[in-house]
Amino acid sequence: MINYSIIIPHYDIPDLLGRCLRSIPEREDVQVIVVDDNSPDVENYLDVIPELRRTNVEFYVTKDKLGAGHVRNVGLSHAKGKWLVFADSDDFFVDDFSQILDEYLNDEHDIIYFNIKSCDCYDTSRLFEADKLRTYKETNNDLFLRVFYTEPWGKFIKRVIVTKNNISFQETKAHNDLLFAVKTGLLAGQVLAVDRPLYCYVIREGSLGHFKGIEPFEKLCDRIQAWHCTQLFLEEYGLRTNLYLPVLTCVRTLKNSLRNYIKLIVFMRNNNLRYVRAFFDTLKYLCLRSINLKALSYQWLLSSDSIDKFVKRQ
Repeated sequence: MINYSIIIPHYDIPDLLGRCLRSIPEREDVQVIVVDDNSPDVENYLDVIPELRRTNVEFYVTKDKLGAGHVRNVGLSHAKGKWLVFADSDDFFVDDFSQILDEYLNDEHDIIYFNIKSCDCYDTSRLFEADKLRTYKETNNDLFLRVFYTEPWGKFIKRVIVTKNNISFQETKAHNDLLFAVKTGLLAGQVLAVDRPLYCYVIREGSLGHFKGIEPFEKLCDRIQAWHCTQLFLEEYGLRTNLYLPVLTCVRTLKNSLRNYIKLIVFMRNNNLRYVRAFFDTLKYLCLRSINLKALSYQWLLSSDSIDKFVKRQ
């Protein structure tokens, strides 16, 4: 019987993929699904990455190079476990991962949110501050886990939540996991927060999550679309926000390029998104930041009446 399905998207970092796989126990009840997005030397991977030949590892290669969202959906289509666990191929699990798998195997919650560690990708002794549960611990309200723990990793997710609600990843070049995380979080029944690290999230220069320069405009548009879809889902669920969520991308873009910010507003107008609200909410954010209010803190982003309604539902 397979209890855990661990899904790992990969593109062209075979050494780091090997490290990630070594952090996962070779157990009969753990299905490891590696899906490669057509890496340049992928035909040699079974020779150069011995961990891919483990008995509990399944290795799939896509040919269309459609990005991590598509690759994760391929992984979901092969998953058989009671629990879904996700990892990025440059990250890895903590030393006592196998023990954690045993401890929470029969837990009745739909999602278990763990804390994480963070370190430099190549010097793992160099640690960075990381506390994914901080807002939950400050508020004791699991709504902030469900909505703002926006990565798929660091969690155990009951697979039935995904299959029952037909949830998949957006097949975009950026933020493919955002709506997946919010949908699973809000559609889950009872959830649990465990202040214990499950996973080590690495800081790697040049990776998608740590790109500091001006992003390609196509990726900025993907981020806008992902936040807009998330906004619509929150509203459908009855949650209001104090900022139109695509503004998170607008503000970041404005800091790097006024030209790209204007292009984003035009893109939003041409695609029937809320471009007027985006423009004024960008000004609102900048004004709040100028007087040192906690703009964009998780507690502030969700309207207080929405938080109150959620608590009453619980």
